Amino acid sequence: MKFEALLRVMKGRMKRLALVAAAGIAFAAGAFSSAEMVERILARVNDRLITQSEYDRRLDMALKAGRGSDPAMKISVLEDLIREKLLEERAKEMSVTATDEEILAAVARVKQQYNLATDAEFDAALAQTGLTRDDLKRQMSETIVMQKVIGREVTSHIDTSDDALRLEYERQKDKFYAVPETAKVAEIVLKFRASDAEGRAAQAAKADDIQAKLKGGAAFADLAKEYSEGNTRDRGGELGVVSKGELVESLDAGIFVTPPAEYPAPVLMPDSIHIFRVTDRKAAGYKPFAEVKEDLKKRISDDLYEKHFTDYMDKLRRDAFVKIYDDDLAKLDASSKKTS
Repeated sequence: MKFEALLRVMKGRMKRLALVAAAGIAFAAGAFSSAEMVERILARVNDRLITQSEYDRRLDMALKAGRGSDPAMKISVLEDLIREKLLEERAKEMSVTATDEEILAAVARVKQQYNLATDAEFDAALAQTGLTRDDLKRQMSETIVMQKVIGREVTSHIDTSDDALRLEYERQKDKFYAVPETAKVAEIVLKFRASDAEGRAAQAAKADDIQAKLKGGAAFADLAKEYSEGNTRDRGGELGVVSKGELVESLDAGIFVTPPAEYPAPVLMPDSIHIFRVTDRKAAGYKPFAEVKEDLKKRISDDLYEKHFTDYMDKLRRDAFVKIYDDDLAKLDASSKKTS
């Protein structure tokens, strides 16, 4: 059993932050032992330091998670750490903390997610990541604090009122909520070989005979069971409800004729003739607002969150002193800003 959840604060919603502490990434916010102080300092974020070992641990987790190994991934890992330091500092300014109850509840959720039913299984899983329970609790505390900061500073400013949702509905309904024209369709299929002119003529004559019987009041389902050579024969030719654009173009055009007709003209295909009965035609339209309201809320929340979060983190960074001491990473960071 192994913990694999990654610490990705900056690019996901708050719900993705909930599993941060299960990452197996050992770091202590703003606290450095004497051993850490003598190792290489990779970057500084105001008074907080990012060490080489801290970066290497996070980079290793990113590689194991399949995030690639290109330069963009390497600077992304550093950006993650910088943003976390910024959030940690903002939390301190706001006096945001995590309660013991919140930490214990978060640890319990991790145990449940990874099916760790006993304390022995839990300790064994932690041991595989090199963590102790205290390490996990500390990391959970850091995660909860960051969630609270983001909740207050970002999520609380997202407007998902009915007025905002209705405005988004009008803007996006053609793209996401359009409903095509539909009809209930039954068919009679008469087949022939594409190269058999006589067979085609014989089937065309049969189609004329079937149409005459329909005009005389014969039931379409009975004629389908008698004459059709299609897969729907045994159920009286019933295709069910068909949406405009669902079938091949020629059949689609034959069904959705203007003006609507219960028995439109037969459609001649290269190797078959199709006779249709079309009922219960419904015009194209849109899914009603009430039906898509929750989807709209999620969509607008996700889109606005990304924008608000990016703007918020950009402001924190502009207002902070950030110095990257590694020349290669500093160049990558500068390059990423030019292309973003």
